[in-house]
Amino acid sequence: MIHNMTEERKKLNRYDVSLPAPLTEEELARLIETVERHELLHAPGHLKGNVFSHIQEGKRRERQRALFSYRAKVLVGMAAALAVLFLVPVDGVETPQMPQSGILETLYEEETESLDEWERDVLETQRDIERTWRRYQAGQERVNARKKYFRNLSEKITNYKTWED
Repeated sequence: MIHNMTEERKKLNRYDVSLPAPLTEEELARLIETVERHELLHAPGHLKGNVFSHIQEGKRRERQRALFSYRAKVLVGMAAALAVLFLVPVDGVETPQMPQSGILETLYEEETESLDEWERDVLETQRDIERTWRRYQAGQERVNARKKYFRNLSEKITNYKTWED
């Protein structure tokens, strides 16, 4: 008996008043026949145009969003390039040094006059080696300064935790 009561409650709950009762075979056949004879539902005339206009509007917004994103990326890239240009230390390009007609040059000329050709070549080679060594040391100083600058820059960037927001 209790088992039957629970089944009856389930049946009652299954049939909600807001839902129509299922159609019988005859009612269903009549409905099919009337739909075949007469079209029951007609879409509003402006529905197609309205749907297409909404689609076009969505595409237009997406294109504008993509264009804004592209412009923002380009501006950020330009700003980064300008920042690097202004912040990277540039020692300048080595310019060829003009020969000095000072005391050292005069002493060198006097030394070389008293020497034979072979000794002059040796002294000239020694001076070239010393010039090359000075240029190499200056280049190494620039490389070290550049490395130190980029190391400091990367430390500053990694220390800014608020940039992640």
